[in-house]
Formats: sequence, structure tokens, C-alpha cells
Amino acid sequence: MLDVLRSNAKSVFTWVIVGGIAVVFAINFGPGSLSKGGFRGAPPPYAAKVNGKAIPATEWARQYQQLYGMYRQQAGEAFTRELADQLGLPRQAMEMIVDRELVVQEARRRGIVVTSEELTKFVQAMPAFQENGSYKHDLYVDWTRVNFGSERRFEAQLRDDLLYQKMMTALRETVKVRDAEVREAWQGEADKAGLVFVRFPLSAAQAEVGKPSDAEAKAFAEKDPESVKKFYEENRARYDQKKKVRVRHVLARVAPGADDAAAKRKIEEAAERVRKGEDFAKVAQELSEDENTKSRGGEIGFVTEGLFDPAFVTAAFALAPGAVSEPVKSASGWHLIQAEEVVPAKQMSLEEARLDIAKELLAKDRARKLADAKAQAALDAAKKGKALAALFPEKTPVKLGGQAVVAEETGSFGRSSSSVPKLGPAPDALADAFAAKKGDVLPRVYETLAGPVVAAVTLREAPDPAAFDSQREALETRLRNRKESQVVGAWLKEIRSSAKIEMNPDVAGAIASGQTSVPD
Repeated sequence: MLDVLRSNAKSVFTWVIVGGIAVVFAINFGPGSLSKGGFRGAPPPYAAKVNGKAIPATEWARQYQQLYGMYRQQAGEAFTRELADQLGLPRQAMEMIVDRELVVQEARRRGIVVTSEELTKFVQAMPAFQENGSYKHDLYVDWTRVNFGSERRFEAQLRDDLLYQKMMTALRETVKVRDAEVREAWQGEADKAGLVFVRFPLSAAQAEVGKPSDAEAKAFAEKDPESVKKFYEENRARYDQKKKVRVRHVLARVAPGADDAAAKRKIEEAAERVRKGEDFAKVAQELSEDENTKSRGGEIGFVTEGLFDPAFVTAAFALAPGAVSEPVKSASGWHLIQAEEVVPAKQMSLEEARLDIAKELLAKDRARKLADAKAQAALDAAKKGKALAALFPEKTPVKLGGQAVVAEETGSFGRSSSSVPKLGPAPDALADAFAAKKGDVLPRVYETLAGPVVAAVTLREAPDPAAFDSQREALETRLRNRKESQVVGAWLKEIRSSAKIEMNPDVAGAIASGQTSVPD
């Protein structure tokens, strides 16, 4: 099941590549925010190196947040960080920024260029640099110096973004769509079904069964030591974590050519106020020049080695909980740092982790069995003529682990759909729905990532040939986009195979352990 979901995540990734231009991210998330994992000025810690070219860790953080936001927008609050980790979104974000760099390098190798005239035209058309519909050079100069340090740095980034877009446009233009493909795809979309379903969430079932006792977990570990060992090996990063410190800071920026001494004096004044008993968060709200953390009293969250400026990390790691640093100089300027929580490095052996792992595996196993049993009972009742909406009404819901279990509608979906609305990828349910007729109860319990599902058919519509002409143009566009994604994916795979790609082990460890340090 996860393999199918990861495949869908890759298709989202391809859509982002084909449809977008990376400068949008630069405009919205310009360098300089500690909370995003990097600093403006000197090169920040890298996320990966592509044929020797370093990609800042900030680029990975931005891309992860963009990808997470897309899924959260589609799935709502049910899409959590834990589910994102299961789907491999942190790694997907890493692949996206690596592939973007590969595209830019390949474009240069092929001799594709962005002229100064093209660059100027694009800049002058950007709304951020316009006033009353006219380009204002002063706005451009001020913005680029604040966010990138200079016009030259911003233009270098923008030139790469436009080069990327040119390479992608050239690749998309090779895609052709035949008439027969359009008609076949239309038939797949016009053949529709809809379901009423009931899902028994595994999370609710786990709350229902409760936590196993130490004795139960010990018996499980002795009975099935291989499962415990396998879990440990597959999740080793959970048991080998680096030190991290949760901090607040006050920042006094030092722009190129600005007065460094004045910024340091501002931080010294902040330090004096804190020494006299003022609340650190209040001082940060009043004085800090980091707009991303100022409103939160300078709160950054956890900092770790490899994802933040080394001088900042060194100072933070030297603090005890509650302690405040001396003024610290980084590439962004001067900082005052307060440590709120220190989490020491953790290296837990298999033997030390055995009981906790056994408890987790046993709880999941019991939850799965409970959810499956309740789903089977619901299916049996539905096959005897009981409507799912009557068995699981919304007004007086059945509870599982304190959570309401109610019948829901998917709405209509086509035969060619890759997933079922509200259920996600469920290929067996999809196939059975189109083999059934309206009113039929689907023949079995279906496994989904969130838990087992039972369903009945509420809608079946056959294709109407008379509607083809009116729908053809929109369908051809969607089909072209799909083929373009496939072509882009295959091409990227080819150039990736011959590239030298090196991930920063600190970033790789954060990905493996789910420590993305990116705000919701």
C-alpha cells in the first residue's frame, strides 16, 4: 500500500517540476530565516552536493514545507507529520531539489542560456517590484539587498530558475498525444462509480485496545524476536539521535557594508535587559530583526548540527536549560540565544529498545485484529440487507476508541482513477466497484493505510458517446500533462544515474528520524 502512495507522491513531485518556476519559492521564503534552517550571507550548511555543487539546507526545508502543504491542503488535518514520514515526503523533497540542480546543470551542458534581456524583462514584470503598475528599481534594489545581500546573488538565483524553466519547456514540447489515446482515456473517466463506505481507523482501534503491559510485551519479544529485530533495523535512526537544543534568539542583522559594531551593541543591550530580569521572549519581540520568529518571542524550535550556522549551534550547545549566551556572530549578524530544553544524544541498543518495540508491535497487532473483526462484522450485516448508513449513523455514531465511526460518501470517480476519493489508493475496491452495480455491497473488507473499509455502490454511470466532443479538449490537456510527467520522470532518472550525488549525513539523519524541523 505504501508503495502505491509513494508512487503518487512522485507524481505530485513531477507536477511541481513541470508546472512551476522555483523563483516563486525564493520570493516567498527568501534566505535569512533561522526557523527555516539557514542564514543569509556566507554559504549555509548544505543539504546535498550534485556533481560538486552544494545545495543549501534551506532549499530542502522550503521544498519539504511546500510539498507537505500541498498534501495537507488535499487531505486536511488527517494528513500528519507521521503520515508524511511514512510516505517519504522528506526524502521526496530532497530528490526534488537535487533533480532541479541536475536540470540546471544539464541545460548549461546543452548550451541553453538566459540572456540579460530575458532576465531584465522577467524582473520588471514581477509584482513585488512594481508600484501603481510600473517597475520601480529602488524597490528591487532594497528587496534584493535585504533578502539576498545583493542584486547579483538574486539574479544568479533567478537566472537558474529561468534556465530550469527553459529546459523543462523544451522537454515538454517533445510530447505528442494521439486521438486514440484521448478517446481511450475519456472512456476510462466517463465510466463512473460512487461508494458509501465505513472505515475503522487503526489509530482508534489502538486507543481501544490500550497499551500492553511489560509482561505481555516481554512474552511477545520472546515469541517473535525476529520481528523486534527487523523493526529496530528499519527504524535505527529512532534509536541513534544526535543532540538537539530548543532555543529562542534575538537577532540584530548586519547587511553588507553595514555597521557591525552597532548590531553587536544592540545585542549587548538585549543581554543586559535579560540579566536584569526581563523575560527573554518579551525582549525578542521588541528588539529582534528576525521577522520569522519575532512574533513568537524569538522561538526557533530545536537546532541540530548540520542544519544551522556552525557558530550558532556551538553557542547553543554550550548552554544549560534556561541559560543565555554571550553575543554570538553568525553570517546573518549578531545573536543572543536562550536554551529552553536540551535533549542529549541518544544511542539505544536493540536490547535496550526491545521492550518498547515489542509494546508498539503488539499494540499495532491487536489494533489491526480488532479493526478487522469490526469491519468483517459490518460487512456481514450489510450483506444481510442492513444499510451502512443505518448501521453507522452520523447523528448517533458508533464509537471506537472514543472516535466516531460513521458512513461516508466518496462522490463519483472514474474507472481510470488511481485512487478512491477519501480512501486513497485502494485498487481492489476500485476494481470491485466497477464490476458491481448500483446497490451492491462490495464483497470483502479492503485494507487502506488508515484502516480497514467496507463499502457499497451508490452510483454507476456508463459513458455517453454524445458527451465526448464537449469534454475532449480538457481531457487532452490532462492527458498531455500526464505524459509530460512520465517523460520528465524517465529523463530525470537517466541523468540522475550518471551524476555524483552526495547527501549531507546530518540532513539524511534528520530525514530518517523524522526530525524535519519545519513548522506546520
